[in-house]
Amino acid sequence: MRKIMVYLVLFMVTLISVFSYSTSTSYACSCVPPGTPQEEMERSAAVFSGKVTKIVDENQNNFTQSSADSLAVQIEVKDAWKGIDQKQVVVYTARDSASCGFEFEVNQEYLIYASESEGELQTTICSRTTLLNMAAEDMDALGEGEEITEHAGEAGEERYQSTAESENNSIKYTVTVVVGVVLIGGVYILYRKKKNH
Repeated sequence: MRKIMVYLVLFMVTLISVFSYSTSTSYACSCVPPGTPQEEMERSAAVFSGKVTKIVDENQNNFTQSSADSLAVQIEVKDAWKGIDQKQVVVYTARDSASCGFEFEVNQEYLIYASESEGELQTTICSRTTLLNMAAEDMDALGEGEEITEHAGEAGEERYQSTAESENNSIKYTVTVVVGVVLIGGVYILYRKKKNH
């Protein structure tokens, strides 16, 4: 019985160590420099300016993480030149510039050149996406954009909800493992006390 309890405790400790270890895989971003504003406008599915209101790390609570993990960046659109007709949109990018991800910051305004994949807008550091206050050349070349005032609901709501559910599942799993360890430890302690008596 004692050996079984020892093995169970060691197994649980090993299990927690394995699943709690977060790995960060790094990639080297390699891309061709972007073309002129007009060329990138032609290549892009959407070109618009706006302020970042929220950034959701969809893999934040995952046990394994990578620089290529997707971040969902919610933008309040100011002006649009192509592909945008609603006030709120979500753009996806890799977590880290090592995987060509563009490093957005909440409350900052950007000029965004986005491609489209499976119905989702995406951008990278390989595009002409930049801070709006550093986009004078692009703004001159693109001309006046269309001001977007129409609110069509919060974009990406379903995916945000699925992210929240994933986070809740991760928390539940962690709690289950911890409770399991505590129960095994408790049984082992009771066994030792009973044996000593």
